[in-house]
Formats: sequence, C-alpha cells, structure tokens
Amino acid sequence: MKALYFLFPLLLVNACKTQTGTVNSSENTAMEQIDNQTTNCPNEGTCSVTVHKNKSLNIQKDGTGALYPEMVDSKNTVVEYTYLKEGPPGTADGNYSETIHFEIPEGTDHLSKENAALADVKLLYGKHCFCRGEAGYYPITNGKLLVEKSNEGIVFDLKFKVEKTSQVVSHITETVKL
Repeated sequence: MKALYFLFPLLLVNACKTQTGTVNSSENTAMEQIDNQTTNCPNEGTCSVTVHKNKSLNIQKDGTGALYPEMVDSKNTVVEYTYLKEGPPGTADGNYSETIHFEIPEGTDHLSKENAALADVKLLYGKHCFCRGEAGYYPITNGKLLVEKSNEGIVFDLKFKVEKTSQVVSHITETVKL
C-alpha cells in the first residue's frame, strides 16, 4: 500500500506531459509583410507592417471583458503595424511590443478620420508585455488617421494617444507597396 502512495504522484506527473510536434495550418490568406526603414520607429526596437488583403477586423471580447482583434474573410484590407523591443537575453518575459490594427473599406482610395470617427476603421491599439494592469487591447478614440491607397501601395499617417495606458509609439508614417 505504501508503494501505491509513492507511485501515484509519479504517475500523475507523467500523465501531465504536454504534446510536442509540428502544428500545420491550412489557413491561406493573402498578406504582405513589409519590414522596411520606418520613419518613426523608436531606436530601441524594430517596426514592421503587415497588410492583410481580403480581410475584415472584428473586435471581440473574451470572458473577462478584455478586447482582442479577430480577422475574418471580407473584401476589405486590414493593416497591422508592430513595434517590437527584444528583452534582455535570458529573460522569459522581457519582450515588449505594441500593435496597431485598422481596416480600410473596399474601394477606398482616400481616408481621413479623427477622434471618435476612428471607430469607423476599428482602430485598435495592443500593448503586449509583462506589465500587469496595462497589457491588452484598447480602442483608439484620440488621434488622426490619413490613408492614401493606390495600385502601387498604401500610404498612411497616424498620430494618436491612448488614454488608458502608457505607450511608446504615438506617430506612424508608413508607405507600403502592394
């Protein structure tokens, strides 16, 4: 009987092993990753822009009421800007990143939105870090977005302020070739 008490915890530890292997995804989306010299990228990190063609941005809420973006098939275009600052070597939770998502409606060549009208393009700011009470997604309602779209690419200029948390990126000027 004493042997059973000894073997039972060992059996439980072995039963909790996670699966390892490769995950294959069959998702086929048309997107373009642009990693170029950005004009307003802070020196401490790297910035990139991803354009998701034929996608729309749905802003969802999880079980705790926190927001998160979800991309679904559509005829619109979603732009995702990412700022990433690598943490010190050897730290598990040292990375810091910010993402900005917005949607360009189909057939739009010129777009100008300011303050409350930014909700029309579902402008969303994400802060990803080990910073309790600040990490998460926030709708942007204070700023100005200008977008020019042509056959050659997309030019956008965004100045914004997130009211509920601190931020590193507050002005983005990008040209993305399609």
